[in-house]
Amino acid sequence: MDVTATRRSFSRSEVRSIIKFHLLLNKTPTEIHSILREGLQEYAPSYETVRSWVKAFTEGRSDCSDAARSGRPVTVSSDEMVARVSDLIEEDRRLTCDQIAETLSIAHGTAYSILTQRLGKRKVAAKWVPHVLTAEQKEQRVTTAADHLRRYAIKGEEFLQRIVAGDETWAYSYEPELKRQRSEWRGPGSPRPQKAIRKQGSLKSMHIVFFDMRGILVDHPVPVGRTVNGDYYRDVLRSKLRPASNSSQEA
Repeated sequence: MDVTATRRSFSRSEVRSIIKFHLLLNKTPTEIHSILREGLQEYAPSYETVRSWVKAFTEGRSDCSDAARSGRPVTVSSDEMVARVSDLIEEDRRLTCDQIAETLSIAHGTAYSILTQRLGKRKVAAKWVPHVLTAEQKEQRVTTAADHLRRYAIKGEEFLQRIVAGDETWAYSYEPELKRQRSEWRGPGSPRPQKAIRKQGSLKSMHIVFFDMRGILVDHPVPVGRTVNGDYYRDVLRSKLRPASNSSQEA
């Protein structure tokens, strides 16, 4: 059985019948929505939709079908059109409603309705992370972390004192203050302080920084135009970090 196709095949009337049934079991809108999310996953209706139908059934409505509307019947939201929209999204999840509407020759509002109501989709921005790791890299980090924990259990603080971390950062010629940093204590009726808008400085330099649990060991500015690669890092480790680390341990 194609589970995804089965989930997608539930009509709105069928979903409303599920809501009505669980309402008879004295389930709350939150519980009903959780049940639908567990079963239909991304094809489940939103919590607001569940809550509105719970309210309608509580107030006496018994029919689960859509109310009759005057005017031209809406045919572009048919199951076939919903499937076509779903196929487009599966191919490219960054498509906008305008692009979908233009591709399928439907209205923008219809595309949005199919995406949000029929398919239960919502636009989610990507989460910024320092690096996108492969499965092998993640496994290596788990192994390293477990080894560190084992060594810490044996040597304690002595082991932590031997760990040196490094990173790169850009230092700008001018960093504008945050709005919170410019806040001042003022009395009632006192005018707000003003500050001219200034952009971040265009001049910048890269710094390679190494530090341990005591603080910064090395803050090395990279010469302008210098390419930072493995060979350059090796030279910095030998000429800068090693002497600084030895001095730190002796202290």
